[in-house]
Amino acid sequence: MSALQVRDFPADLHERLRERARRDHRSVSQEATIAISEFLARHPDAHETYRDFSCDESIAEQRRRLFAEIDAMPVIDIPDDFPTPEQIIRELRDGR
Repeated sequence: MSALQVRDFPADLHERLRERARRDHRSVSQEATIAISEFLARHPDAHETYRDFSCDESIAEQRRRLFAEIDAMPVIDIPDDFPTPEQIIRELRDGR
């Protein structure tokens, strides 16, 4: 896959893209690719072929559903003496 770097990208446009990516549970890169693809699809004078991202919408929907399930999970009270993630990792490393 090719890479694209955009110089002097307007900060307000980047913020809008970032917000849309967050809303759709995508990376900014994924959101930019989809936005460009949608733009090219709407303009008949765009003669270059582009990838159809309609299948990626189902991935976004799966992510939305997964995040909704996670949000619906009950909050668990963790005991005060429960080890921190750092302590667990250290114990696993020391056990090697």
